[in-house]
Amino acid sequence: MKLAMRRSIVIVFALTVAVGVLWGLFAARGQAPNASTLFSPLLEAYQRIKSNFYRPENAPDARLLKGAIEGMVETLGDPYSRYLSAEDYRQFNEGFEKEVVEEFGGLGMQIEVRDGKLLVVAPLHDTPASRAGIEAGDWILEINGESTEGITQEQAVKKLRGPKGTLVTLKVRREDGTEKIFEIVRDIITIKIVSHSVLANGQVGYIQVYTFNTMTRVDVEKALKDLLARGVKGLILDLRNNPGGLLNQAVDLASLFVDEGPVLKVQSRNGSEVYNSKGNRYPNLPLAVLVNRGTASASEIVAGAIRDHQMGVLFGKRTFGKGVIQTSFTLSDGSAILLTTAEYFTPQGRRVHETGLTPDVIIEKESEILPKALQWVLSNLGRTCPCSPPVSYDRSARARPSPFLVWFAP
Repeated sequence: MKLAMRRSIVIVFALTVAVGVLWGLFAARGQAPNASTLFSPLLEAYQRIKSNFYRPENAPDARLLKGAIEGMVETLGDPYSRYLSAEDYRQFNEGFEKEVVEEFGGLGMQIEVRDGKLLVVAPLHDTPASRAGIEAGDWILEINGESTEGITQEQAVKKLRGPKGTLVTLKVRREDGTEKIFEIVRDIITIKIVSHSVLANGQVGYIQVYTFNTMTRVDVEKALKDLLARGVKGLILDLRNNPGGLLNQAVDLASLFVDEGPVLKVQSRNGSEVYNSKGNRYPNLPLAVLVNRGTASASEIVAGAIRDHQMGVLFGKRTFGKGVIQTSFTLSDGSAILLTTAEYFTPQGRRVHETGLTPDVIIEKESEILPKALQWVLSNLGRTCPCSPPVSYDRSARARPSPFLVWFAP
């Protein structure tokens, strides 16, 4: 018991020192108390609880420490920053590996928690969730009759995944406020990366990207080479319901369509960084990029880069709007905090986070997105990009550079 107590106190002091560093600049200016004074109430509260709470079995050191760290992270007010216990962090890493390179039993959708509520980022292609009609932007209110209010992402994943053939009942609220009940049978979810085909009697190549994992760029380039060898004169890149993934893969994929210059710009508290195209070796054929509410994160990076360099035209619905980057920090006991450490912007400095990308051609009916994009590509065969949207559209009227992006000004 004493050893456990000493371990938790050491960790609390370590956190105190770490946070004290963040206060250093302010303290140097006389704007804040030093760390030991600032955090002394935390240690005092710990000692009072350990000495006086009437049910000591409800106040083990590990629980108190977890609550203190969770409280700090929750105070940030950021839906993407969170604390993970050692076990949750282990499962988080295992789950990421499964999503990137393996398969698992479940429903097949990307989820996240916002303000204590469970949100569908995107249903994955050809999975029980997508076949049942789950849509990007759905709020999951109940799982098997239990409210999701206050649920963590790890808890939600545990409830949604399970053996093939088992039933899950979801109560969801659509973006228009209507509520629906879905009964969905779990299946083995195999993460598909890329598919491709030819359209319009072989004139147009179609590439759909489902996720951004370690093989995405390689698979897209293989598809691109195959389509060019078959003589296509235009391209469609489908990023609908692609929830994102690895940042480096987004940069690599965008480089297949952007000849040179920045692909995205990242701002952290330590400064800014520009990720440039690695060079495009392929013809700049007319390119339509398909997006919708399930186009998020890495997918938005690619779509934004292509549009800003006028290497393609965006068709569909406004995208999800996840323009921040998370970093995991492992703590001494094996637990971790996931912190939002940076925000990214498109090459022209347009903000993505919480706003999304507005397509050049807005099409609200999902079934009409591909046909209208195909029509535009066919009308531009024989030309090369830079590409312009249809003449009825004024690109300058869309999202303008963010007023917050002053740190990229020359």
